[in-house]
Amino acid sequence: MGVTIIDLVNDIPAKDEKAVITLSYEDDYEGWHCRDEFVEEAVNNTDTASRVAELITDPQLQVHTAYGNEPAIEVMRERDLLEDYIRGDEMFSEFVEEQIRENFYDLDEFIEYEVEQYDYKRGRCTISAEFKTTLENLKKSPNSASGWTAKVSHSGGIFSIDL
Repeated sequence: MGVTIIDLVNDIPAKDEKAVITLSYEDDYEGWHCRDEFVEEAVNNTDTASRVAELITDPQLQVHTAYGNEPAIEVMRERDLLEDYIRGDEMFSEFVEEQIRENFYDLDEFIEYEVEQYDYKRGRCTISAEFKTTLENLKKSPNSASGWTAKVSHSGGIFSIDL
């Protein structure tokens, strides 16, 4: 029997259940950076928007943006990005993913990108995301953070573990 995500979360060395956990994710896309749509292609051809949507729609995780104390889903609500969602529809996470893909420039607290140019045409775009939650919340719903990296301050340094 292998190590489960629950085992990994339980190994995080924080003494306080309220310890802040930073969750980060990144994915790369290689293509033609000389095209105007390069960053949009990168967002649409990586799993980052899907991973972010799954993370922020999990009510037990209660993730906040990395730059503030505001719940991530509330950022979308305040920007009227959720107003077209029909309540009761089982596809909320997919709806949020679509909104992130279509509006990622407006959601710079969610999605960041960095372009590396190999030459005058080809390059790589790294799409990344970072959010905060508590160890207590992460223990309630560890599977939503699968594939993310969890970081926590520990003994004067940063403890990092891939979930």
